[in-house]
Amino acid sequence: MKTKIVLSFFVIIIVVIGCGPQGASKYKLTENEKRLCDSLQIDPTIIQDIRQYNQSEMESFHYSLGKIFQYGETFEIDPIRLQGLVFTEQNAKSYDLVFKLKDQLKKKGYSIFLLENNFDINDEPDYIGVLKTTDKYEVLKQIGTDGINYDITNDSLISIIHQFDKECSLELVGASGDWCEFIIHKAPSDWMKFAEEAYDVCPDIVDQGVGTIEALATEMRRSKRLYFWWD
Repeated sequence: MKTKIVLSFFVIIIVVIGCGPQGASKYKLTENEKRLCDSLQIDPTIIQDIRQYNQSEMESFHYSLGKIFQYGETFEIDPIRLQGLVFTEQNAKSYDLVFKLKDQLKKKGYSIFLLENNFDINDEPDYIGVLKTTDKYEVLKQIGTDGINYDITNDSLISIIHQFDKECSLELVGASGDWCEFIIHKAPSDWMKFAEEAYDVCPDIVDQGVGTIEALATEMRRSKRLYFWWD
């Protein structure tokens, strides 16, 4: 009877290990991925972590607000190139991927975030970025996020985010040249006042978005997200 119990115990262990998700360490980087990590001085386990959920091509980080379409291809105008990675994901999965990996990558000194949301228009994938920093302000600075249409420079935007951050403990989950998005980890004392302040920074989130400041307050309370987008 004791022998049967011991055998059953080992069978259970084997089954559990065999059926579990593939560990990041089991993925072997391609030669191109190894060269990419070497040239950027990126921890190769970052790609191994991503490969648990995504198999798209890894590229060195590049981004541009200006794009032209020629001969069936898209070309970026004066792209910024940073110490990090960029890859694509289906729109329906992009936020989920960021949320699955953000804490894991942060422990290793990296930030993962949605870089370009194409909203599944014409089946275009989204772009996800990874930068070698855990500082959300450094991400915004490196990418050059601003609301220049409303005279908000990158420096002034970072100062504005600092003020919101003090009250609501923000975590960056999306950013590019003209938008940024944060998780609100601490509820503000007054959601309506918070919405009014957000509207002052970015009228487009109401005027071209939810329609009223009251609706914005309701949406932010529900989603626990702060989102700025300057058209």
